Amino acid sequence: MSAQFSLAGLLRLRKLQEDQRAVELNSARDRESVGLARTRRIRRSLAEGHEDPTAHASLASIAAARASSATLLSELSEIDRENAAEVETAASAHADAHRKTLGLEKLETRFEEKKLAEELREEQLLLDDLSSRAWHVANREEAP
Repeated sequence: MSAQFSLAGLLRLRKLQEDQRAVELNSARDRESVGLARTRRIRRSLAEGHEDPTAHASLASIAAARASSATLLSELSEIDRENAAEVETAASAHADAHRKTLGLEKLETRFEEKKLAEELREEQLLLDDLSSRAWHVANREEAP
């Protein structure tokens, strides 16, 4: 029976954590993308509105709408900044989880390489023993 990698359970846990961080990162990027698209769409919509006020009431209405739009854009910009910060935090957490997983994967690779080398060494010893016995039998000598 061959030996098992003693940190296999921890490696599976790290891979699950890395996968979870990747999902969180993708989700944060999606929220950021949706928010930025929304902000661009609103800015474009506001930029297209060209009204020529003819009365004082129209001018006051346009001024109030612009003030309201400026407040809305300010709030959207703050949300966009929060989304960007969330993406940065999620990216950092994912990179950290990946780094931890990578270290264990390297240990597992070294373990597997050593295990394979040991198996090959044992197989070679068996082949050497069999060929030695066969040589002795072929030469009618007593096997050691």
